[in-house]
Amino acid sequence: MPTAIKETTVQELIQELQNFPNDAQVRLKDGEDLAYLIVGFQAGSECVTIILADDDSNEDDGDGEE
Repeated sequence: MPTAIKETTVQELIQELQNFPNDAQVRLKDGEDLAYLIVGFQAGSECVTIILADDDSNEDDGDGEE
């Protein structure tokens, strides 16, 4: 499935995420299927920088069988 690439605002992102539980973990995946967790934010003058960390806790997204 092709991945859409789109710039978004904080307000648009919050609108999209507001139906999820408040304690839901947010995981990002890149085009190579590598997963990252959001670990922080930095406010800039014209943008917000999201700080990511490797998601080593979920290397196997399968059904638990190896």
